[in-house]
Amino acid sequence: MNQNKYALYWLKRDLRLADNPALCAALDSHEVVMPIFIMEPTFLEASETSSFHVNATVDAVNDLSSQISKLGGRLAVVKGEVVKTLDKLFALFPFGSIYSHEEIGIDRTYARDKAVKSWCLKNNVHWKEYKQTGVFRGKHDRNNRNKPWREFTFGKLLDRPAEKDIARLAVPSAYSSIIKPEEPKLNLKELGYELPQDAKVQIVSETASAVTQQDFLYRRGIAYRGGISSPLTALTAGSRMSPHLAWGTTTGRKLYQATLARMAEIKNTNLPDGARWRRSLNAFTSRLHWRDHFMQRLESEPNMEFAPLNPAYEAIKYDNRPEHLAAWEEGRSGYPLVDACIRCLRQTGFINFRMRSMITSIACHTLSLDWRVIDHPLARMFADYEPGIHLSQLQMQAGVVGINTLRIYSPHKQLIDQDPDTIFVKRWIPELRGFATKQIINHRSKPLGDYPAQLTDW
Repeated sequence: MNQNKYALYWLKRDLRLADNPALCAALDSHEVVMPIFIMEPTFLEASETSSFHVNATVDAVNDLSSQISKLGGRLAVVKGEVVKTLDKLFALFPFGSIYSHEEIGIDRTYARDKAVKSWCLKNNVHWKEYKQTGVFRGKHDRNNRNKPWREFTFGKLLDRPAEKDIARLAVPSAYSSIIKPEEPKLNLKELGYELPQDAKVQIVSETASAVTQQDFLYRRGIAYRGGISSPLTALTAGSRMSPHLAWGTTTGRKLYQATLARMAEIKNTNLPDGARWRRSLNAFTSRLHWRDHFMQRLESEPNMEFAPLNPAYEAIKYDNRPEHLAAWEEGRSGYPLVDACIRCLRQTGFINFRMRSMITSIACHTLSLDWRVIDHPLARMFADYEPGIHLSQLQMQAGVVGINTLRIYSPHKQLIDQDPDTIFVKRWIPELRGFATKQIINHRSKPLGDYPAQLTDW
């Protein structure tokens, strides 16, 4: 086979067939394309990686592999570092092009991508990256980014490749010594991870994404506005699409356009409760827009992983007491709603935005933990870990951005406002189930049974 007729499509956090610019471009330009997912040891061993992240990757890769195999194609899965893997493949059968999406990641993935770029230059391989979010590389005026964002977000969605094109996704026989001939199936335990006991984790895959989107836009979404503030209702009122966006089993623009189409449908059919539906879905599109905004912040200011956006806040001194960090991480801080949220996160990987803000605020402002100290522990808890969102919100709630109004959350007020009957607290803190709601709400200075007193008197 002529190497120009053959190309690699390198999957990262874009584990889908529909609306996939990199995959479509590869198929348009080459007769045979080998889609390859490389399970990197540096990802598996990274301090920000958790079983939630590996499990999402396993689910999404296995689902994608199954979709491709059913139509006569093949997905290659290799465990190894990217450059070493490319070296092995290139030695067995050279290729002239690599296709992938532009990843908005942290320093670890940026260093890997720079190494891949150097490898490509050395081996005369053309690496083409394609946008999958409304985030823009290079110098640009952030005040005038709305026009390109709209052009991308409202641009034509790319259909899932035709069956005959998916059948052209193949693994050359020259790679048989590296890539197994049978359909690959990743296994969480074989990768060194296990989910928490009794974990209730959302399935992340392109197939599951379509089901979740339909369920939100046609059944649950009516409660979005107003329902996402409380941890009691956010589980169903929220879209639950964030893990799919984070791991690339759908795209933000696909979800945005589907939401607008649903809003138009509601308006045209005079659906009962149509006004409430439109208010909720309009609020949802605003948050989709903000998602790209915060990811753009990391792309434009990559050093925010290590330093506050406002350098003046570098002078803040934190106590960083190990016992405070351990108690906060384990959900044993003595603040009932904070601990319930942490324990919920550790079992499900999900909690709503307001509660994420609260637990960050408590860690930084009340327990005096540096936002960099809680960065990776929090990242591990979030099944929908997206670096740009995570770091932007971490700095914002820690109060080191210097733009936003400083917010310091009162866990006592949040408990009264968001869980007044302590239903959520008792669900996740079994040692408090035998106490009356009034006792829990007024809990301050002394333990309630086996549940500890507050770490501080704030």
